[in-house]
Amino acid sequence: MLKAIIVDDEILAINLLETMLKDNRAIDVIGTYLNPLDAIANIPTLKPDILFLDIEMAEMNGIDVASKLGDLTHVMDIIFVTAYEHYAIDAFSVQAIDYILKPIDKARLMKTIERISQRKGNIQLTDGNIRNEDVQIIDNIHFHVHSGKVYIDGVTLILSTKEFHILYFLAQRPGEIFHPSDLYKLIWAEDSIGQTQALKVHISNLRKKLESISGHRAKIVTVRGSGYLFLFE
Repeated sequence: MLKAIIVDDEILAINLLETMLKDNRAIDVIGTYLNPLDAIANIPTLKPDILFLDIEMAEMNGIDVASKLGDLTHVMDIIFVTAYEHYAIDAFSVQAIDYILKPIDKARLMKTIERISQRKGNIQLTDGNIRNEDVQIIDNIHFHVHSGKVYIDGVTLILSTKEFHILYFLAQRPGEIFHPSDLYKLIWAEDSIGQTQALKVHISNLRKKLESISGHRAKIVTVRGSGYLFLFE
């Protein structure tokens, strides 16, 4: 069962979301917080699988909350639940796995939980390229599939779930070019419908993290007009 916490400064919003989630046996709400600072203090102990996070809150903006949580070693999926569309790009830049608008569409919410649940139970892309191995070593990159951690030359690479999937997928196919819409469909398990901004943000974050490891040869290259490929130089 997935453990989740909800952070929103409106009690009615918390109650509504919690009621919706109770209809899904795959998820257990282990904490709710009106004050995001209280959530930040308790997350290291609670270790939730999913964080449902509002954005415009009195004590702290949800984007800032997610940024602070990025320093934790505990990996969880962040889902923003907000009434505002214009934060979407910022949300994905802080490793959000999804962005759900209020009023919440219950079917949309359940679809997101189903994807997370399936991945947690058996990390696997829809075409079967990622399977439930323990440790996969690709040219000195150690992928710990269960925990979602990556080690390169003894250095821990802190990645979001989506970043892990993108890197793991591309690293298994060095030199092969993937169009953004195709790569999006493989990683998100749904059509991009022309919206690949989230993928671009994750690729940008991955590049920065790979470049932070001095002397390592792995890199993600953009082929103009074609897509992305992974290289060991």
